[in-house]
Amino acid sequence: MLVENGRIWQWAAPPDGATVATPREPRGYANWMTVDEKEGRITAIGTGDVPEFVRRQHSPETTVDLQGKLVLPGLQDSHIHVYLIGEVAHYVDLRGTSSFEELKARVVAHAAKHPDIEWIVGFGWEQDKLSANARYPSRLDLDEILPNRPVYLWRACWHIAVVNSKALEIAGLDWNAISDAWTNVPGGVVDMDGNGMPTGVLRETAVSLVQKFIQEQSDDLRKKYLQRGLQTCLEFGLTAVHTNDHNAWYLYQELQAAGLVPIRVYLTPDQNEIGRSTEKQLPRPNTKDGLLSCDRVKIFSDGSLGAETAALREPYRDTTNRGVLMESDQSMRDKIRVAHAAGYRLEVHAIGDRAAAQVLSAMEAAGLSPEDRPILTHCQILGPDLLPVMARLGVIGDIQPSFVITDASFAEKRLPTNVVPYAYCWKRMQAAGIVCAGGSDAPIETSNPFQGLYDALYRAAPGTTNFLDAPEQRLSFPEALQLYTLNGAFAAKEEHQLGQLDVGFLADFVVLNHDVVADAIKLLAPDILHSVFVHGRKRHDGGTAPKLPVAPGLPGRNGKIRICRCCR
Repeated sequence: MLVENGRIWQWAAPPDGATVATPREPRGYANWMTVDEKEGRITAIGTGDVPEFVRRQHSPETTVDLQGKLVLPGLQDSHIHVYLIGEVAHYVDLRGTSSFEELKARVVAHAAKHPDIEWIVGFGWEQDKLSANARYPSRLDLDEILPNRPVYLWRACWHIAVVNSKALEIAGLDWNAISDAWTNVPGGVVDMDGNGMPTGVLRETAVSLVQKFIQEQSDDLRKKYLQRGLQTCLEFGLTAVHTNDHNAWYLYQELQAAGLVPIRVYLTPDQNEIGRSTEKQLPRPNTKDGLLSCDRVKIFSDGSLGAETAALREPYRDTTNRGVLMESDQSMRDKIRVAHAAGYRLEVHAIGDRAAAQVLSAMEAAGLSPEDRPILTHCQILGPDLLPVMARLGVIGDIQPSFVITDASFAEKRLPTNVVPYAYCWKRMQAAGIVCAGGSDAPIETSNPFQGLYDALYRAAPGTTNFLDAPEQRLSFPEALQLYTLNGAFAAKEEHQLGQLDVGFLADFVVLNHDVVADAIKLLAPDILHSVFVHGRKRHDGGTAPKLPVAPGLPGRNGKIRICRCCR
C-alpha cells in the first residue's frame, strides 16, 4: 500500500543524554510512506514527491491519497475498561440527577421499561447534587418505589453503592442478627443508622456483599459487550487499548478467531486470577496472540476522592478521615511479590499519596526495577518525596487527563490545601524523570483520545477555569501526543515497533480531517476523525464520533471488575 499526499507526523530523535521520560520534539512531516499489508509494517517513508520507482510498484487500488490531511501515529489508551464500555447501555443512567425525586423517577421508569429483568442496576448519582445537605440515598428511599425488586445503584465514583432492602435480603442479611460479615468488612464499610441497621450504603469492598448476587452473564453476552466496546474505541480513533477486564482472555481469543478484534488489546486481568486452575485461566506472562497481548496484572490499593476513600497522608478537609487502604502493608507486599515472582508486570491503582507510598514501598521490597516497568495508575495525589522513588524504580505514571476537569468540582472541598501542588502534577512528574502514559478510564470518561489530548493541553473545559487548572502543569501538543503514542507504546513494552511512524514500525496510524497542531480547539470537532489504520489495514472510515453513555455496568457473578476511576 502506498500512502501519499499526507502530512505524516515525525518524531525527532532523542537529544543526547535524554532518558525515556525526556519530552520528544517533532521533526516535521513526511509526505508519503509504503506499507507491507501482509506484515503490517512500514517499508519506506519520505518527504516530497513519491519516487517514480516506488509509484510503479503500487496500483491505484493500493494507493491512498490523503489530500494533505494530518496523520498521527496510532493512539493508545493506557487505562480503559473495554468490557464495561459495551455493557453501559443496559442500566439506569443517574448522572445529572439533582433531587431524590428525579433519581426515583428514573429508576421507576427503567423498571417499568424492563419488567423481565430481576435486578434494577444504575449508576452516576452524587449526594452533593441530590440535596443541599449532601445526604446519601438510603434503602428506605428505594423501598418507597421498588420494595419487591432488588435495586443496586452505583455512585458516580464506582466505589459506593446504595441498595434497597430486597437486595440486602437476597444477599443473606439477617435483620434480627447483623453478623460480623456485615459489620466488619476488610477494606470496606457497611453504613449503619442510629439503631445499628444497614442504611443500604455500601463502601469499597463491601459492595461485593450484594454485587455477587446480581444475575450472571453468559459468555455469548460478554463477547457482545467486548465486541461493542472494541468497536466504540475504534470509532473514536484508538488503535490500541490497555484494558482491565476480568476473566476475559479466552473471550478475546474467540473474538479474534472470528475476525472481531479490530485494534490491539493489552489485557490486564486482576492479580487474583494468578494460579487459578481452570480451562479459562490467566495466560502465561508475556503471551502474544495476533493483536492480543497479556503481560501484567492489576491490584487496587485505595478508593476514590469523591467518596473520600482515596488514602491520603493528611485528613480530608474539615475531617479526621484519611481514606481507606484496600490492603495492609504486608498484604500489598505479598500480592506484588507473588505477581512479580510469577513473571507478571504490575499495574496498581493508587489515587492518594498514602496509597502511592504504600505501593512504592511494596514494589521496592519486591525488588522491582526499571526493567520491570511497573505502573501506578491514576497517581492523582503525590508528594515531593514520592516522585524520586517512582523515577528510581522506573514506575510509569498512568494518568487520565480528563480527570482534572471532572474532579475539579469537588477537589477544592475535599483535598487538604498542602497536597494541591502535587495533585495531577504531570509536568513535575515529567521533570522528575517519570514516564507518563495517557488513558481515559472509559467508560467513566469518554474513550475519545482527542478529548484526552485537549484536556492534557488545557486542563479545563473551553472558556472556563477551575481549581485544578494549574497552567504550569499544562502539556504542550507534542508532550500530550507523546502520552498516547510513544509513552503508551513504552507502557506496553512495544516502543521498538509502535508509537512512531518509521521504517520497520507497525503501520498503526490515524488520519484527521483537521490540523489540530495549528489549532488544538479542532480536537473537539465532531468530525475530527477521517480514518483509522491498524497493522497496515484500514479498520474504520471516520465520521461523527459515537455518542454513548460514559459509565459502566456490573460484572455479576463472573467476578469483581472494580472501576478504578474512582473519583467523583
